[in-house]
Amino acid sequence: MQQQGQFGRSELGQGKKVILEFVSANPTGPLHVGHGRQAALGDALSSLFESQGHAVTREFYYNDAGVQIATLANSVQARARGIKPGDAGWPESAYNGDYIQDIADDYLLGKTVSASDGLPATASGQPDDIESIRKFAVTYLRNEQDIDLQAFGVKFDNYYLESSLYSEGKVDAAVGALVKAAHTYEQDGALWLRTTDYGDDKDRVMRKSDGTFTYFVPDVAYHIVKWQRGFGQAINIQGSDHHG
Repeated sequence: MQQQGQFGRSELGQGKKVILEFVSANPTGPLHVGHGRQAALGDALSSLFESQGHAVTREFYYNDAGVQIATLANSVQARARGIKPGDAGWPESAYNGDYIQDIADDYLLGKTVSASDGLPATASGQPDDIESIRKFAVTYLRNEQDIDLQAFGVKFDNYYLESSLYSEGKVDAAVGALVKAAHTYEQDGALWLRTTDYGDDKDRVMRKSDGTFTYFVPDVAYHIVKWQRGFGQAINIQGSDHHG
């Protein structure tokens, strides 16, 4: 009998849960060609695992809080106040792209935007309302990402927010477990992880002297959560800046 569309399919995976995390672009700007590469590879791998009988979850993880999002909000606020790159008062670490002006223009018009993973955000239109600006800008850029990914034919089963790792105590739990296991030490007021024990070229700071965590700490907590959610295999497709 001809298998036709079922050719090559099997049940070898026996329903084993596999999570593939890919794209995972922070909502601070448009997607670029590197994200497109990750989207193509992640979606193809997901389809391959599904064809072999695995229970696949396609997941998009992104930062919805922290320094980068604060920078985004401050950049949009400056544009909403009529301040442009190069002007006096333009934030030193701001995002300079023209898309920031587009967000500010729609914010001042009081528009409503929505993305696939959250509630709609309606702009208050007030340049001094930084919290409204933050929510609007994040949702605006997530919607832009959705449009690009949908045009590319890529869909996700779940979106995971970095902020939830803090609000649910997952970051503190991960750090506590590493401290308890003697994989850390204190130096110069900071908490360090002994990554040289595992082939790294240097140990890495986990908690800076000002008490804030470095970016990879919530990533560690996030991957612990993947196992806690019952996945037997986790595959990440990431940019080279995240390989460490």
